Amino acid sequence: MSSRLPRIILVGAVGAGGGCALPDVSVEILPPRTSATCGAPAANAAAYGQGLFDVATTLGAHGSYRADLRVSVPGADVRVDGFRVAFAVPEGSDVDAGDFDGEVLVGDVILAGEQDDRRVAVVENVKLVERDLAVVFREESGLGIDEFEFATLGVTITPVVDEDVATPLPTTFALELCKGCLVTPPDICSDPGQFQPTPVVCRPGQDVPLYTCNTAMGAP
Repeated sequence: MSSRLPRIILVGAVGAGGGCALPDVSVEILPPRTSATCGAPAANAAAYGQGLFDVATTLGAHGSYRADLRVSVPGADVRVDGFRVAFAVPEGSDVDAGDFDGEVLVGDVILAGEQDDRRVAVVENVKLVERDLAVVFREESGLGIDEFEFATLGVTITPVVDEDVATPLPTTFALELCKGCLVTPPDICSDPGQFQPTPVVCRPGQDVPLYTCNTAMGAP
């Protein structure tokens, strides 16, 4: 998985905005990448409210959770300097996720347009969960997650802007945590060895399983 800074796609004006003295800068999570090209979702894609993250991916891959974000503002030119990320740990967890709250570096995103048009940009590959936090959840036995038992990590994302110019609106993303549900070969196939790699997995450990049962071999 690349460690380069997220790539930013500026989309431009897509509609009419309001005339508030301080415009609201909003952020939305876009759907996971599942196409054959693993390209970023379109700027007009429906917002995505929940993801699935297998913390066992830290054993064989980098293990951070990345997402593509859409930022927008009506009727004003604004610079977004990054995103603040804060966590609400699953109930009963002993993890102090507050130690991992902080600002994600993405470089400046310039939202510029004409008059009252809404300015929109897609920011690719924003790291919402660091590998270090994923490892902590992987090692916490009290969390009780496995291939079938999940726990919900709340992720609050807030654009970083000059608050004398615009108001940042936070959004909350529900990230379901598991251990082995995506990166471990399934044991539900009718016979060991009847699993096969999933053809397209754009971000290992995120949202799409690495393996599936091979129905050509008579698996259920």
